[in-house]
Amino acid sequence: MHGFTLLEILVVLALIALSLSIAAPRIGNSLEASKLKATARAIMTTGRTARHLARNEQREVVLTVNVELRTYRLDALRIRKIQPATATVTIVGAKTERISSDETAIRFFPDGSSTGGRVSLGNGKMNFTVDFDWLTGAIAINQ
Repeated sequence: MHGFTLLEILVVLALIALSLSIAAPRIGNSLEASKLKATARAIMTTGRTARHLARNEQREVVLTVNVELRTYRLDALRIRKIQPATATVTIVGAKTERISSDETAIRFFPDGSSTGGRVSLGNGKMNFTVDFDWLTGAIAINQ
């Protein structure tokens, strides 16, 4: 009869445990980085939607970011949470668009321009910056 000895099974289990102890933290960090990047892309997309609405409807449209509540919203519509919960959030915008110490807006105008600004998201290891150009209204993510 052929089979495995107890020693062989213990060696295989030890190798599996070692592999998991090395891989698990990397998977966790990768998941957090993915959430951070997805949030940066969502903010960029929301900004592009704001610019599109401003140009098509010939009205001012506002994207507001609240760093204390960790939220962003387009006009008074649906509020979205910034993920992951451990990420740091900062916003730099025009002085005239500062609503409070925690909340700043980026305003898009009918001609496609904006008040400009920058939303930064980070987790210590990875940082993403969503830049809003004031002159052209163009939006880009920088890592």
